[in-house]
Amino acid sequence: MSKGPVIGIDLGTTNSVVAVADGNGARVLSGEDGALIPSVVSFHPSGDVLVGAPAKERRLLDAQNTVSSVKRLIGRPFTSYEVKEARERFAFELSEGPSGGVLVSARGETYTLSEISAFVLRHVRKVAETELGAECGQAVVTVPANFNELQRSATKAAGRVAGLEVLRILNEPTAAALAYGYNKTSNERVAVYDLGGGTFDITILQLAGDVFEVLATAGDTFLGGDDVDAAVADHMAARFLEQNRYDARQDRQAYERLKAAAEWAKIQLSEKPHVKLCIEELAYGDGGVALNLDYALTREQLEHMCQPLVARSFDVCEDAMKAAGLRPTQLDNVILVGGSTRIPLLQRMVAEYFGRKPLANIDPDLVVAQGAALQALSLAEPARKAALGKVALKKVVHPSTGSHPKVTDDMSLEDEVTNVGERPPLPPPPVARAARKATLPGQAPPPPPVELRAEKAPVEDELVDSPTRSREDPLDFELTRTAEPVDPLDFQPTRMAEASGLLMQIGSETIDAPDEEAANTEESGLLTELGDDAFSADSLPAEGSPPPPPPLELTSSAPRALRAALDENVDTVTAAAMVDEVPTRTPLLLDVTPLSLGVETVDGYCEHIIRRNSAIPAGQTKMFTTARDGQQTVVVRICQGEDRRIGGNQLLGEVVLDGLRPATRGKVQIAVRFMIDADGTLQVRAQDVGTGQQQQIAIKLIGELPEAEIDRLRQRHEAKLGS
Repeated sequence: MSKGPVIGIDLGTTNSVVAVADGNGARVLSGEDGALIPSVVSFHPSGDVLVGAPAKERRLLDAQNTVSSVKRLIGRPFTSYEVKEARERFAFELSEGPSGGVLVSARGETYTLSEISAFVLRHVRKVAETELGAECGQAVVTVPANFNELQRSATKAAGRVAGLEVLRILNEPTAAALAYGYNKTSNERVAVYDLGGGTFDITILQLAGDVFEVLATAGDTFLGGDDVDAAVADHMAARFLEQNRYDARQDRQAYERLKAAAEWAKIQLSEKPHVKLCIEELAYGDGGVALNLDYALTREQLEHMCQPLVARSFDVCEDAMKAAGLRPTQLDNVILVGGSTRIPLLQRMVAEYFGRKPLANIDPDLVVAQGAALQALSLAEPARKAALGKVALKKVVHPSTGSHPKVTDDMSLEDEVTNVGERPPLPPPPVARAARKATLPGQAPPPPPVELRAEKAPVEDELVDSPTRSREDPLDFELTRTAEPVDPLDFQPTRMAEASGLLMQIGSETIDAPDEEAANTEESGLLTELGDDAFSADSLPAEGSPPPPPPLELTSSAPRALRAALDENVDTVTAAAMVDEVPTRTPLLLDVTPLSLGVETVDGYCEHIIRRNSAIPAGQTKMFTTARDGQQTVVVRICQGEDRRIGGNQLLGEVVLDGLRPATRGKVQIAVRFMIDADGTLQVRAQDVGTGQQQQIAIKLIGELPEAEIDRLRQRHEAKLGS
């Protein structure tokens, strides 16, 4: 049964937007309050739940029961620094949930942040259904590029609570680039500078016709227009304190009114040189006398307040440019996205940094939703799905194996690659892409790989112990390294290895690699070393089997994603011949993972498995073995981030391997494959090396909503909203 048109939704911190696309492009759908739907939810004393503009109006009257800007906190553990800061700033009450997430309290009930976002998504869905006159049960939802696994998972859960099947979680800058480049044949490198209400992203892309390849991305999920509003509101509060000896920051309702006034002033100053406003009855003095605030603000004063915040964004830009191996002046265009980019100071600073005037041809508030709608159209097209599902995967057999060729014409890529344009596991980082082209006649072959030893964790006495695990709490598994050559092209400049001295440079930290004997005699942490195993857990070679065949050369005539489309049960895949079967106007989105994925090793250290800015889908296999006799369960703690210590990264949760066969210590070896799919979300599967049997897997994410809880919340939504 059809679920109607697939819509694109920009679920924003301040406002949300919904759009739909057809062959002529994308159009934004407007409700009674216009195209920008405030991402605000208010719980009325009557029991009604207000969403959008009516809820935003209630914010000035009942801030304690009106929830906004939760996108900044969704998917974050309650103990995080960001939640602590928000508790001091937000008028509504936040508390810790049973699974470590954040709950909002309003009118005697508690709500998860996914549920709050679901109220907004359900309202947005109704706007679309009213405009289109059809049911809309499927959507592409955008998130900041720098969202981690917990935040993406929580956003998906919000869609399900809202009754939406989220076909794809799409990065906002990628969506914006898609809207700008749709139906164009340009070949250029662009930067998408995206500053919204609560988050900032910078993404570097290579556009080649209908191929949109992300080279690098970076971001700050706690930087946006809300911070500008807070800076102006604090200035207002200081002025009011001078005049009336009353600190409005200690009155949550009064401070909420100041932030609303600050937002209005900020918007006005994008067009005007100065503004004046009066906030009546902001507080009451002796004898119940009303205290008003008369306030004037110039554009120069506003720019002085927000200049440090805008400057923070360019530190993030430098990070992304370094990862892409480019300088700002080497880009062809810069695209502005997000309402906060309307600030004149920001536009001047962006032009100065990149050496060119930025583009704002499409409304910065609407462009992300339009790009999401274009991606939704590509996922909904029957021709595109047919091209995805029917790509012939031919198993190419090397003569040395002695096997017979086998062609499996009915294989589908959807198990591993959820959208045409996604790339195979283990692609090269951005800096290596220019060098990783097919070898042409007359060219010299690439240099042979250089073998590197494993790096040793820093001396414990030089670092503060991670609070996540004490030294007396050993890991319940061992991890082993499978040696493999390392391609020198696979190291970004910050991770270049000094082969002569066996040094590994990580960030600003240079660590001597241990000698082999010392590494093999490490006993204290039930851990030898963690390896970067590049083979699939589903195709582990049997003992004594011949080595795998060398990779075949690929032609450079087709997009890399199609040429290298990989199924884990296939040795080498050729898909270049199928390029013509994909509709020519259908975009190929080649994205990257914004954060490194790692697992905890001994004493709270972190071993990164999939590196930041790796092309996705991406995968890596790690070998685990039991640490005790008869052990039947292994628990692996996973995180995202770039720190060497797990405490400096975002702890995601645990992977539980259960039902292991009883054996003596070290006899059961489990190959665990960690994968980041096209949405940037984590998938894990495992295999017993000895028996070839798949193992039971459970991924326990912090704050994750169980299936039963999602069903319960969906029913509560329908009861409260009458749908």
